[in-house]
Amino acid sequence: MEGSMSTPLVVPFLRYQDAPAAIEWLGKVFGFRPVLTLPGGKGGVGYARLALGDAVVMLASVRDSEPYLRSALDLPAVSQGVFVVVEDLEAHYEQASAMGAEIVLDIEATPEGTRVYLAFDLEGQLWAFGDGFVVDG
Repeated sequence: MEGSMSTPLVVPFLRYQDAPAAIEWLGKVFGFRPVLTLPGGKGGVGYARLALGDAVVMLASVRDSEPYLRSALDLPAVSQGVFVVVEDLEAHYEQASAMGAEIVLDIEATPEGTRVYLAFDLEGQLWAFGDGFVVDG
């Protein structure tokens, strides 16, 4: 629901070599909408907040002043991903697949009783989308 988002307790923050392209791609392919975008130097993004349902992610352009934050393109492999619960997993999967996301795991049941699929974005960041998340065992 627009405007009724509660404050999330954990918000992933990501860096991209081409953050403007990432914002556009994440919207077109995964359905994120920009909530706030602040410009950065050299045509980059200083800060952006994107939302998909109740999920929020922050991203920005890679900065020389922050060598500890890199794009997935700069790494030999990713060691983590972003998990997002979506309302209609099949529709989300079909949209992402049709728009060119690199699907690395088709929709699959998890031991917790939910379903999930995995995909890489345009810079190799791993995303997981599922139809639910069990907080309490």
